[in-house]
Amino acid sequence: MPSRKIPEALVERLFVESKANEDSIYANGYYVALDEKRRAELIAKFTWHVNHSLSPRQKQVLKLHLIGYTEREIAANLGVTQQVVHIYKMRAFNKLHEKLS
Repeated sequence: MPSRKIPEALVERLFVESKANEDSIYANGYYVALDEKRRAELIAKFTWHVNHSLSPRQKQVLKLHLIGYTEREIAANLGVTQQVVHIYKMRAFNKLHEKLS
């Protein structure tokens, strides 16, 4: 089965969403102070890892999440429980966070 790539616009949203905690006033502000070139490099790296480091199911869950589906709707769509969807999503975010650190 060929891997499905997540479109660039969704990767940009995922990047911003996954960095939300680091961008808070309580964080060190590293991602806020990035220049445009470094930010583009990080997004390119992030894009690569989204498309190559995640399992097909993690990509599927993230894509549905990013286009606006709730965990409950994703669960109904995939035939799993909401808790399973949450686990897939959190593991994907954690994996991506590790890859960028």
